[in-house]
Amino acid sequence: MVGLTLAVAILLAVLAVMNGFEREMRERILGVVPHVSIQGFADLEAWNALQAQSQRAENVTDSSLFYERDLLAVQGEKVIAAKLLGVTASVWQRWEKWSKPREVTLEPGDVVLGIGLARRLQVALGDQLRVIVPGDDFTSNTLPVTDALRVVALVDSGTELDEGLMLANFEYTATLLGDELTATGLALQLGQLFEAPRVRWDFARTLSPSFYVTDWTLRHGNLYAAIRLSRDLVTLLLLSIIAVAAFNVVSSLVLVVIDRRGFIAMLQAMGASRQDILWIFLFQGLWIGVLGASVGLLLGVGLAQLIPVIASGLEWLLDDNLLNTDVYPLNFLPIDIRVGDAMWLWCTSVALCLVAAVVPARRAMRVPIAQALATQ
Repeated sequence: MVGLTLAVAILLAVLAVMNGFEREMRERILGVVPHVSIQGFADLEAWNALQAQSQRAENVTDSSLFYERDLLAVQGEKVIAAKLLGVTASVWQRWEKWSKPREVTLEPGDVVLGIGLARRLQVALGDQLRVIVPGDDFTSNTLPVTDALRVVALVDSGTELDEGLMLANFEYTATLLGDELTATGLALQLGQLFEAPRVRWDFARTLSPSFYVTDWTLRHGNLYAAIRLSRDLVTLLLLSIIAVAAFNVVSSLVLVVIDRRGFIAMLQAMGASRQDILWIFLFQGLWIGVLGASVGLLLGVGLAQLIPVIASGLEWLLDDNLLNTDVYPLNFLPIDIRVGDAMWLWCTSVALCLVAAVVPARRAMRVPIAQALATQ
């Protein structure tokens, strides 16, 4: 029972962490990046027409123009290559819940930085950040442009996106080199995340060769698949531990049968049928499964709740971050305890214990009465 309890508790705690990573990636990363992105070269009229067409497409909940520009961010002696993303108000609203302060309006000359990029540049809220924008070979202006942007907000989403995030006003970014207002891409948000490949294919078939279409499964799909695969592998591994713990019931009850042969024979001599003996041992195996799995679930819930606290304590003790967005997708350990996982785990554990009790139960019902009483 102790082995079953520990196995169930550990599996539930690990599943809670894996589920937490999956949930946070879906909400924090996939909730803000474009689900489908259309990029290319066209004038503003063509982009507006494409935006109107996309808004009529099935499953598309929002479409927004953006302008992406390569530049150098300069702060003192630090020079970092970055991408300045000019966004509209609807795109900024998706990021705003992670920003400090909130309810910031992106005006021309304002910039929002990810907390990781801000640390590397050593800039704080309200500082001036100098940027050098290389000239565009496709326009008459080929000379680099230098400008100073004011940091009006810092985004701390706790994800890898914070390491390179640089947001600015759409019109300002598009006309930074003195060009006519246009866009470099169209970001589509979908009602169903996993419809992105189909939507991408639908647009790719109808658009001209000057546009190319990508979706989140091409940019972040490997990370999402890795989290799902890790969850499945860990589940399979720990489920095998539960199976071993459950089948310990076999050896335990077989020893009980050997030790209690005389008592089993006495019960049969007093009128207990073989089926009565069978049900006694099946009930014992079921009771071990029910009690062990139930206590394991309670212990697993408590352990899962303690995991972030333990991680924070280790970070304080080691004076270092266990998770860093330079390497990991998140900089914290998320927890998501799902009732469905707990019920599935409880039912599986109890069923395994019940099946494991069949062998000793059948052996007990076949104990010969005369021989057992003679040796008693």
